[in-house]
Amino acid sequence: MALFALAGCANLRGSESSTASTSQILASAHWFRGTPLSLEPVTQADLSVNTPLANGATFSLVTWYSAQLTNRTGDAFFPDGHGGEITELDLVANYAQNIRGVDVSFGGIAYTYPEVRESTREAYLGGALDAFGLAHAVTAYYDIDRGDDFYLQYQATRSIALDEQWNAALAVLLGYMSDGQALLYFGRKSSGLSDLLLTGTLTYQFDENTSFFLKGSGVTVPDDELEQALDQNGLEDSGVWLTLGAAWGL
Repeated sequence: MALFALAGCANLRGSESSTASTSQILASAHWFRGTPLSLEPVTQADLSVNTPLANGATFSLVTWYSAQLTNRTGDAFFPDGHGGEITELDLVANYAQNIRGVDVSFGGIAYTYPEVRESTREAYLGGALDAFGLAHAVTAYYDIDRGDDFYLQYQATRSIALDEQWNAALAVLLGYMSDGQALLYFGRKSSGLSDLLLTGTLTYQFDENTSFFLKGSGVTVPDDELEQALDQNGLEDSGVWLTLGAAWGL
């Protein structure tokens, strides 16, 4: 409630109006930080409200959900029997500002997993910049609830404009988990490189507000201990999936 009040104060808000954006996707699987949550189709969507502030920063509130489309989830963490139900609902508060050429952001995330997993919360701090033809982003997450430990993530992205409407991008992401995070997500208290993710995206800009995109992603667990933890529980330790989606914003 305090964050809502701050965003609405006249002396904090900028002269520009708030904007909103949303996206809806269909994906053939749902992975998170190297762990398979579902290996069957899901639908996911987000809604973001962004408020420019007087100091040039932006305050955003984001809601994101994932819903299971089938009753089965495959060799994954989420249990069977939740077809047509929301299995994850995330709420995010984010503050972003460019400081000397670096896009700095910090905020908090509340992860809720109705009937499939215990909820938890994280605080995070990240920075992003463009260098050597790539977009680089580093983010540190700290679980302040169940995990009580950190997760570090680095991502590098290369985007190419094919013409006025088509764009292609390739991104690589590497994540590192501490003991507490590994125990929470892998079930084993062993720090290490938890996920190596490669994603290719093709985007079509339909008009000023609307775009459509197709993604292909592949993930594996680089750390042997964390990989064995998944194997011993009968879970997949690597996978590929497709995502088809649309985005709209004002």
